[in-house]
Amino acid sequence: MTVQEKTNITTTSYTRGQFPIFEDGQRYYIQEELRRIEAALNKLNDAAIQVTDEPPANPLRGMVRFNASPWDPLGDSSEGLIVYNGTAWVAV
Repeated sequence: MTVQEKTNITTTSYTRGQFPIFEDGQRYYIQEELRRIEAALNKLNDAAIQVTDEPPANPLRGMVRFNASPWDPLGDSSEGLIVYNGTAWVAV
């Protein structure tokens, strides 16, 4: 069963688009600001509670997910909120 965006809350990462031509100083400043905005938004995306049917590639301590079948991190076929404690996923 695939997580469907029409029935589940999902988040989308931000990716910078193509950059227009400016003077070098302006270009560097704007590029750096966009890089920082992208990094901040991606951290928020990782921290958001998401419905997922597969584990994140690099779980971080404190991540909260709503696990959906076929992902079974607790080994009891249940679906619900789980949190990563640094070594394993545990029920909330």
